[in-house]
Amino acid sequence: RQLEGALTKLTAYSALTKNKLSVSLTQEILKDIIPLENKKVSISQIQKGVSNYYNIKFNSLLSKKRTKDIVLARQVAIYLSRELTDMSLTSIGGAFGGKDHTTIIHSYNKIEN
Repeated sequence: RQLEGALTKLTAYSALTKNKLSVSLTQEILKDIIPLENKKVSISQIQKGVSNYYNIKFNSLLSKKRTKDIVLARQVAIYLSRELTDMSLTSIGGAFGGKDHTTIIHSYNKIEN
């Protein structure tokens, strides 16, 4: 629920201010919702939260499907996994259906930019 609330808050902020979200701005916006230093979030929790938020099946994040809605949700989940966990690129890729580390970097960069 916290992750879903955080995504909603970020989406609303971005839409209202028409500003691009950066990592530092995201941390500032979410500091009251999710104290990142104190909570451990698993990739599975991130995947569940993102799939619920985007209203897609959990297994779609792990699949090879390339529809626009699934790709965006997968990229957001990968971005959050990289930011909120200490997992390696290879480990994150494994959690997303065996994606290569270069795919993880590409997904991360798409959301960051």
